[in-house]
Amino acid sequence: MHCKTIGDEEISVAKVYGITHDPETKNYMMVLEYAENGSLRTYLDKNRYELTWSAKLVNLWHITLGLKSIHEKELIHRDLHIGNILSFGSQVTVTDMGLCKPADYNASENTKNSIYGVLPYIAPEVLRGQNYTKAADIYSFGIIMYEVISGLPPYHDVSHDKNLAIKICQGLRPRFINIKVPQLIVNLIKRCLDANPLNRPTANEVEKVLYHWYYESGDLESGHIDNETELTALQKQIREAEEINNNLPTGSIPLINLSYKTHSKAVYTSRLLSFNNLSVPKNSDDYYDEQNDNIISENFSESLQIDISQLTIKDNVATLDNISTGFNFGWDSLYMEVQNLYTYNRYMKIIYKEGNTFIIEEIGAFIVTIDQ
Repeated sequence: MHCKTIGDEEISVAKVYGITHDPETKNYMMVLEYAENGSLRTYLDKNRYELTWSAKLVNLWHITLGLKSIHEKELIHRDLHIGNILSFGSQVTVTDMGLCKPADYNASENTKNSIYGVLPYIAPEVLRGQNYTKAADIYSFGIIMYEVISGLPPYHDVSHDKNLAIKICQGLRPRFINIKVPQLIVNLIKRCLDANPLNRPTANEVEKVLYHWYYESGDLESGHIDNETELTALQKQIREAEEINNNLPTGSIPLINLSYKTHSKAVYTSRLLSFNNLSVPKNSDDYYDEQNDNIISENFSESLQIDISQLTIKDNVATLDNISTGFNFGWDSLYMEVQNLYTYNRYMKIIYKEGNTFIIEEIGAFIVTIDQ
């Protein structure tokens, strides 16, 4: 079979061998090159322990190479999500171009508020019924960028329904949970996820930035930098992030990245979606507040208002009483908040909830009970 690349030979877009016809279903299918590592989501799950900053950045750079080529041809992908990014050994490629259309294409179904895709990756203006644009693809890439850096699927712990669409239009964005991320990376993600499409960077701009970041992170990891004064801003931030993250109980990988449970109604396959009466998209003040630059969830501390002085240890049991009502936080945030009260090197984890008591165990040390 002959292989044809969608675009230039060197870009990260899937290669097509041709079109075939299923004699039973009568459906037509595109024959693509085989991706031995599956989707990028599968690759992240299998290799989360080994992925360095440079490995994450090179994957993101390859995606932008493909996206840049698509946009340079005045096309829009229209269904960009991590399941449509395939892993081929040392590089990843953009695939599933079935919905790819010219940039000036006005889909009649979109004017009827019907869209096709994976909800967490769809730009808020598209959710509201506006046409797909190159900027909408950039929003999708911003979500992918968050996912690659954090290791977590976006909004994995909530139902992917109209309520989520409403919140996204109101400014909800996925946050890093208690891990330190280089500020330059955080800022780029924020720009890609801006509610105003005009404020988002172009694929060409993002590609250039990630190209330099990939090589800078690689130089840092390979030890090619002898003088501290030679460090770039990103290299300094990566080193700072590693120092902070390495002090977490589980070593170099934060607990939040060790495992995750997907909500039963979180859907990560493309489907037809239709939402009415969504509000005009806006940025959340706290997400884009300069004082909240690391976009780390603060729901726990805000809802519980813990006074550390209330915590006492007796007979290997520490109890924290008089917590404000309105338990509204995630297990992972609870873990990290309690962990921050101590500097033990042993592994601490939440084990179960007993009535109104959340019980946390640090192996070989003590049990913390937090009573509502």
